[in-house]
Amino acid sequence: MSAIAPLAQRLLHRLTTPLLPDDYLTLFNPQWSQRTLQARIVAVDRETDDATTLTLRPPARWGGHRAGQYLRVGAVVDGVRHSRCYSISSAPTTAGGDIQITVKAIADGRVSQALAHQTRVNDYLEISDAEGAFCWPEAIPQRALFISAGSGITPLMSMARDAAAQGRLPALTWLHYAPRQNDVILGTALQALADAHPQIDLQLICTREGGQHLTPADLASRCPDWTTRPAWSCGPTALLETVEALWAETPDAAPLTVERFRPRAVPLSDVTGGRLTFLSSGGGVDSDGRTSMLETAEAAGLMPKHGCRMGICHGCTVKLKQGQVRDLRTGQCFGDEDDLIQICVCAPAGDVAIEL
Repeated sequence: MSAIAPLAQRLLHRLTTPLLPDDYLTLFNPQWSQRTLQARIVAVDRETDDATTLTLRPPARWGGHRAGQYLRVGAVVDGVRHSRCYSISSAPTTAGGDIQITVKAIADGRVSQALAHQTRVNDYLEISDAEGAFCWPEAIPQRALFISAGSGITPLMSMARDAAAQGRLPALTWLHYAPRQNDVILGTALQALADAHPQIDLQLICTREGGQHLTPADLASRCPDWTTRPAWSCGPTALLETVEALWAETPDAAPLTVERFRPRAVPLSDVTGGRLTFLSSGGGVDSDGRTSMLETAEAAGLMPKHGCRMGICHGCTVKLKQGQVRDLRTGQCFGDEDDLIQICVCAPAGDVAIEL
């Protein structure tokens, strides 16, 4: 029997060449794929004018998540596959159970615009296993502080929902910032959660309707014992910089855990090149910042997959794991972890690590 199975597999591969058997299976049901995790969209709910909650049904083999974690979502936009990270806003569920991500459309974000405004029920999205450590500790504290703004509410909603479902929700002061009341992402669900659990002290601060941005005095007024509460914060860079400065000035404060949707800005005007590290192959080489990563890799003795060498065919696409790159066609610098980049038209803008 053991000899028959490999033979059958070889015959099947010959019959389906140049495609793989998996390619045919996914024509019938994308969730049968063994190469990728395909989640079916089962509900689309508009939260605000620019934010949408997508309810996803992962395949049964998806590994689940801890409250506060994120996953990578793959989407094809204008014929090009992109990957972006989104926090899961729902509480952990059983294997194969539905999960939710809440996507805020960014003005110049092709992927977020497509996910927030163009996805439909029964569409499929490629997802990854859950990642991240922005989570409750094993022993959830008796008191806690959440500080969020904008779409930074999403991982905290997962954490609060999870603790509530377990009957372990702490005495929670939650400061959430938004421009206006109708800009509050997950606002209805958030208010319902607070109404159902009186230990949540929910304070919505609308900065364009009379509320002020976070300051030391405002924090002390809204949560007088903030220095004694373990805190979690997620939101735009400006909020996180303020929060981190407050904790840095108060070394005796209880621990602060921060989740960033984007890395700290790099002073790109000062960058001319950097160290290019090849994570899969091992080793690395210095780059002058003007030579493409494809040429640099080839000069180092590697043989990356490629095609046109002009940025058209996407045959040289790899994952960016660290740092930022410069598009040699436009001079634009960009890059988030797990972005898919074309190494034939990109050069390092500082130290960079890629899956190659």
